[in-house]
Amino acid sequence: MLQVGVGQSSNHVTERAAEEATTRAMTRAGGGQADLVLVFFTVDHLPGYEKLIGAVRRITQTDQILGCSGTGVLTGEGEIEGSPGIAVLVLASDHIKSHPFLFHPLRDRDQEIGFEVAQAIGAQSGKESLLVLLPDAYNSQPRRLFQGIEEQLGFLSVVGAGCSENGTHGKTYQLYGERITTNALSGLLLTGSFESSIGITQGCQPVTEPMVITKAQGNLIFEINHRPAFETFAKVIKGPFLDDLRRALAFVFAGLPSDPHQNSVAPGQYLVRNIVGLDPQKGILAVAEEVFEGEQMVFTLRDAQRAREDLSQMLERQSRNLGGKSPQLGLYFNCCARGTSLYGIPGIDTAYIRQSLGDFPLIGFFGNFELGPLGRKNRLLAYTGVLALITEK
Repeated sequence: MLQVGVGQSSNHVTERAAEEATTRAMTRAGGGQADLVLVFFTVDHLPGYEKLIGAVRRITQTDQILGCSGTGVLTGEGEIEGSPGIAVLVLASDHIKSHPFLFHPLRDRDQEIGFEVAQAIGAQSGKESLLVLLPDAYNSQPRRLFQGIEEQLGFLSVVGAGCSENGTHGKTYQLYGERITTNALSGLLLTGSFESSIGITQGCQPVTEPMVITKAQGNLIFEINHRPAFETFAKVIKGPFLDDLRRALAFVFAGLPSDPHQNSVAPGQYLVRNIVGLDPQKGILAVAEEVFEGEQMVFTLRDAQRAREDLSQMLERQSRNLGGKSPQLGLYFNCCARGTSLYGIPGIDTAYIRQSLGDFPLIGFFGNFELGPLGRKNRLLAYTGVLALITEK
C-alpha cells in the first residue's frame, strides 16, 4: 500500500508555514508515520530553518527528511512565486523504499561524488528505480556527476533540478535530516514495485528548419550552412530584436542534438542552450555548449503560446503512457524562466497538469536548470519542465 500526501503554505511565519503544509500532507496521506518527507522552500524561510525542520519532524515522526531551496515551490494546488513558500510531500509504503542521501562539498568534485552516489545506491538500484538529484546550481557540473554515476551503474533514469534562490543570498541550500547546508548534493533513490513515466516539455520551440554547423571550434560557431553564423542568426531575429541584441538573447536560443551520435534535432529531442556572445563584424556566435562541425542545430524562441502547446502535447503522451491509471505520485521540476516570467500569470503548468491528469499528489520547485533523460542518456536541460509520474504495479 502506498500512502502519499502533499501540502503547501504561503504563510510568512516559517514555523506556521511548515506546520500548515506538513499537517495537510499528513492528513491527505491518511495519518500515521511517514517513511520519507520531501520539503521544498524559498529562502525567505532560511532564518527559521530549525523551526521548519522541527515542525516537520514532530508532525511526520521521522527524520528521513530531504529537500532544497527554490525560487518558487509548487504542488497540485498551484505555484508560489515571488513570496515565501513551503511545499511538503510525505510518503509511507510497504513496497516502495526511499534511500535519501547528501554529499558535501560538491564544488569541483562532481565526478567523484557521482562515484560515491553510485556506491551508496548500487546495491538497491535496478530496473524498478528512479534517482532524484538536487545539486547546488552554483557549484555543480551535472554532466560530470552523471559520468561518475554511469561509469559505475550504467544508465539509470535521473530527474531533478538545480537548487535555486531569489538572488538575495548568492547561495542555494540543501536539506537532509536535521541539516541545511550549501555547496552540496541532496537526493534520493526510489526502489520497489512501481512504474515511472518521465515527460519533458520544452519552453523554447524551433523557429527554423534544422541547419548544419559547417565551421566551429569549441563553443564558437563561425558558419551555419556555409554562411556566417551571425548572418543566419540576424535573419531569424529580424525587426526590433536587431536593434537590441541583448534583449534578443533573452528570447532566442540554440537548439542542439540531445544525442550527438544521431545528430538530429527532432521535436522535443533537443537541448536548449544560451547564446552567450556574438560578433556581428566577424560573424561569430558563442553558445553555452561545445559544438562540432557537421552537427545539426536550430534556433529556438522562448514563447508562451508555443510552450503551452508543447506542455499539452507532453501531458497527452504521459496520459497515454499511464494507460488509464491515475498517478499516485508526481515530481515536477520547472525552470525558473517558466512560470510567471514566461506566461505572464502564475500557475499555468500545474493547472495544465491537473486538467490533463486529474488530482493527485504532486510536488516540485522552480530550479536554475533541470535534469532528465533524453535518448537513453541523462541530460542537463534548460527552459524545460520535467514531470516524473509514479504508479504502483
